[in-house]
Amino acid sequence: MSISALRYKYPLLRRIPDGLLRIVIAVLALTAATAAGYGLYKLFGRPSNPILILLLFLVIMGTAWLGYIPGLIVITLATFGIPWLFTGHVRTTNPLAFAALCVLSLIVSYAGDRTRKRHRALERRLRVRSAEAARAASSMREVEERLRFVLDSASIGYFDYDTATGVVIRSPKHDQIYGYPQPLPEWNYAIFMRHVHPEDRDAVAASIQRTLKEGADYSEFRIVRPNGDVRWVSVEGRALAGKKGPATHVGGVIADVTERRNSESHLREQAQLLDLAHGAILSLDNDGAIRFWNRGAEAMYGWNAEEASGQEIHGFLQSVFPEPLESIEEKLKTLGHWEGELTQTCRDGSKIHVASRWAARYSPDGSMVGWREINLDITERRRRDEQLRHTQKLESLGVLAGGVAHDFNNLLTGILGNASLALDTMTATNPNRGFLEEVMKAAERAADLTRQLLAYAGKGRFVMRTVNLSTLVRDIGELIQASIPKVVQLKQYLASPLPGIDADPGQLQQIVMNLVINAAEAIGPEGGAVTVRTGAINADVAYLSSLSPGVSLASGEYVYLEVQDTGSGMDKATVARIFDPFFTTKFAGRGLGLSAVQGIVQSHKGSLKVYSEPGKGTTFKVFFPASQQPAPEPEATVKVSLQGEGTILVVDDEDIVRMTARNTLERYGYKTVLAADGQQAVSLYRTAPDSIDVVLLDLTMPVMNGEDALRQMQTINPRVRVLLSSGYNEVEAVQRFAGKGLAGFIQKPYTASSLAEKVKEVLRSAPARK
Repeated sequence: MSISALRYKYPLLRRIPDGLLRIVIAVLALTAATAAGYGLYKLFGRPSNPILILLLFLVIMGTAWLGYIPGLIVITLATFGIPWLFTGHVRTTNPLAFAALCVLSLIVSYAGDRTRKRHRALERRLRVRSAEAARAASSMREVEERLRFVLDSASIGYFDYDTATGVVIRSPKHDQIYGYPQPLPEWNYAIFMRHVHPEDRDAVAASIQRTLKEGADYSEFRIVRPNGDVRWVSVEGRALAGKKGPATHVGGVIADVTERRNSESHLREQAQLLDLAHGAILSLDNDGAIRFWNRGAEAMYGWNAEEASGQEIHGFLQSVFPEPLESIEEKLKTLGHWEGELTQTCRDGSKIHVASRWAARYSPDGSMVGWREINLDITERRRRDEQLRHTQKLESLGVLAGGVAHDFNNLLTGILGNASLALDTMTATNPNRGFLEEVMKAAERAADLTRQLLAYAGKGRFVMRTVNLSTLVRDIGELIQASIPKVVQLKQYLASPLPGIDADPGQLQQIVMNLVINAAEAIGPEGGAVTVRTGAINADVAYLSSLSPGVSLASGEYVYLEVQDTGSGMDKATVARIFDPFFTTKFAGRGLGLSAVQGIVQSHKGSLKVYSEPGKGTTFKVFFPASQQPAPEPEATVKVSLQGEGTILVVDDEDIVRMTARNTLERYGYKTVLAADGQQAVSLYRTAPDSIDVVLLDLTMPVMNGEDALRQMQTINPRVRVLLSSGYNEVEAVQRFAGKGLAGFIQKPYTASSLAEKVKEVLRSAPARK
């Protein structure tokens, strides 16, 4: 046992200095050896016993190992003291033997000293290494504690699976993730797989095999907690291989990623919703660079997200702003939002109108980093709104036109009626006859204008009959030729035979005249040709839908009128406006001709199309549904006398109309009674219903209109004969008075002869039953 071991075993020895302790031990060892030798001496009586000598030698060498001084002391005592103890006197010692023994003792002491020094150095190194190991262990424990704290704080559990024993060492957080507030007594592969969602077990088993084979793997799967909750977890495992190769341990970490998965699912759902949106949803940086471009933007503009990413949006889409861009950006910075309408360009070059809403994007420090933009294509809505405004404008103008036509018709009735009456009373040689004929022509032209106004107002309900369009154009050919300049050549290609159409012949003439005159005026003084064609075509819905927008026609047989000129043509902007009321390209045009044409065509359930290019002339093509009935042969006209007798009650709110009708009827032999409104007419009729043969009744009057007056007169006399007079037409009158006993209808303005003829026609009908 070493001195250090003795000191460690017996704490009291730690108080004795090391050198003194070595001397004490050496003396004690010599004393013990002397006692043993003395016992042998007494026992055997031989002081030179070899055992005693060997024992003393070992003691001397052993004490010499303890150090130089202990060795020399023991040699001295053994050489001079022990002989005296046994013999009673000091023996003379051989100097050489004593010197040899001293040298040997010194050698042993030197070896012992060197050995002790090496042992002390080794002990120091061991102490240092032990201290370092202790510090490392302490640091490792500290690191482990910190790691455990970090993992627990991050809700991350860890585990170590011994593949040989199946034992799983894990952290408390591991079991908490699986739904156990307190750790389970044990955990193994079977328990683990029992907690894995049934649909994910195969994938988890495959992940474990990859970890064992490849050394590492990452997987996400569902677990089912004891309370039935389903949670998503992520596991990252590492395999530790043994010396012979196969993995002996699998360690790793586990985390609950349910919230992250839910967030990702929510984000995916939001992204899908963004892609499902019909509008363009964009995210942009402060410099306008595109960072997000949804599928709605792809569909709207034509570029995919990859092509649009990073592009500067204003230049990319050629945006046209309703106000300066600097003003918009300033509002975005100060208010955080802006909205308005933009014009942008798509990939195919087409322009679209968009309703745009901008909202600023901010960084966590509150600074603006860009904006989000939602754009909705409102091109079609703008077109519909424009069409609605246009329709409302047309309706307003139609109301105005209808009112003007009504009042104008009353004036024309007086002019035309009185002029025709005066003309009938003149001789053929009267010098004033030519003046009255000019008045008649002017009045007829004014009547044509009122018919155009009525057609535009949508009140052109016409007297319909089956008409052959080729025959109609041929019959007015001379009139057409006389209406156009002589430098314009009129060419007619009229199909024969041709199906009839159900139309008002007068309104068809108006269409032909308007289109031909417009075509001739488009040619100019250099001359050219106007070609009029008629024909029939079987048209399908696809072709008919390419005609006037907003008009729906059924497929079938159609008769067409085509008027083509060699004039200057029109651009698209002009073509888009030619049917607008009062729009004209002529210096002194009225701008009602084509509006009237459109109104007449639509009233006849037809449609039209315009083909025109600058420098290439213009073609108008009008389509009418073919009639199921053949066109009738023209009836021969028979002249009859217009003289008659009887009393006529003239009811009209316009003085000039009443006076014209009275003068005309009295000229042809009738007596007249006048009334200024329906109420006055009813009163007059009630006083002498049997003496009044015909009531000439205006439709539109103040106080009481014609419809109410007729009803009250029929209450007085159910067989009353009423000749209705109106600026509108017979069809409308018949529709409004169907089944009410209307005897006839005459349209304003009318001539004296036409009024007399109509009254005589009513009187020729069955006599009124009183």
